[in-house]
Amino acid sequence: MKLTKEQLEELCAIAKTTAKTAGVYIQSRFDQEYETKGKVGGDSFASQVVTEVDFKAQEIILEGLSQSIEKYDLGLLTEESTDDQSRLTKDYFWCIDPMDGTLPFTERRTGYAVSIALIAKEGYPVIGVVYVPDLEDCYTSIQGAGVYLNDEVLRPISQMDSILHWYMDQSFQKEPYYEKIVQQMYDQYGSEQVMIHYEYGGVRNAIGVMTSGNGCYFKFPKERNGCGSIWDYAATRLFFEELGLQVSNARGEELHLNDPDTTFMNRQGILYATDELLAKYVNGIKIIG
Repeated sequence: MKLTKEQLEELCAIAKTTAKTAGVYIQSRFDQEYETKGKVGGDSFASQVVTEVDFKAQEIILEGLSQSIEKYDLGLLTEESTDDQSRLTKDYFWCIDPMDGTLPFTERRTGYAVSIALIAKEGYPVIGVVYVPDLEDCYTSIQGAGVYLNDEVLRPISQMDSILHWYMDQSFQKEPYYEKIVQQMYDQYGSEQVMIHYEYGGVRNAIGVMTSGNGCYFKFPKERNGCGSIWDYAATRLFFEELGLQVSNARGEELHLNDPDTTFMNRQGILYATDELLAKYVNGIKIIG
C-alpha cells in the first residue's frame, strides 16, 4: 500500500501534535527529580542512559500514534522498546526517539529533542518531525513537500558562514583517531576557522548543521555496535534531502534506515554536510595509518 498525499499530510499532523505533547511534558520535568538508570545500548555512555522521563514521553507518543497504527497497518520501532521486527513486514513504520539527547537532559543543559519519522519498508523516510522542547521549535517535513519550522517554510541558508561548524557526539572525542581527524580538519580549513560543537544529541547535531550555513556531522563505520541507531537519523535525513543538503552514510551512499539485522548504524557510519565539497572532503578522510 502506497500512502497518498492526503494520508501523509494526516499522519504528519498527528506526529506533529504528538511530538509537541511529549516535548511539553519533557520540558516540564527539566528541573525536577526523576529516576535515571542504565540500559543496554551502543558503545557510548550517552546511549546507555535512560530516565523515567524517556519512558513517559514514549508512552505519550505511542498513545498519540496508536489509532494511526491501527488505521494504516503501520509497523513500529521505538528506542525504549524491543524491536518487534514489524518494520520488516509492514509497508511503513513509525520510528520514534522519545527523547534524543537524554544525557544533556540529565545534565540540565540544551541538546535534547523529540524525533518521530515514518519510514518506508525500503529504508527511506517519508515523514519527519522534530520538536525541540527548550526552544519550542517544531520542524516538519513530508517527502517532496519541503521543510517547515513552526509552520513557516524553511529554506537553506543562502549566505555561507566563514566558520565551519563541526558537530560531534561526545563519544567521538574518545575514538583513537580523534586527534588525527581534528588535525586533518585544521590543516584543511584552518584551526581558527573550525568551531567544534559537542554539547548535543544526534538529532540536535543534525539540526545544528542544517541551520549553520556551513557545517558537518559525521561518524565513521566501526565493528562494535554504536554510531547511533535508526531513530537518531530518521527525521533529519528527510530534512536534509528536502533542503538539498548532503546526507549519506560515511561512504557517500544512501543512508539506509531499515537494516534487517540491526538498528545500529555502525556498519554504515553517517554524514551530514551543508555542501557537496565538504561532504566529499569528509568522505576522503583516512582514519587508519
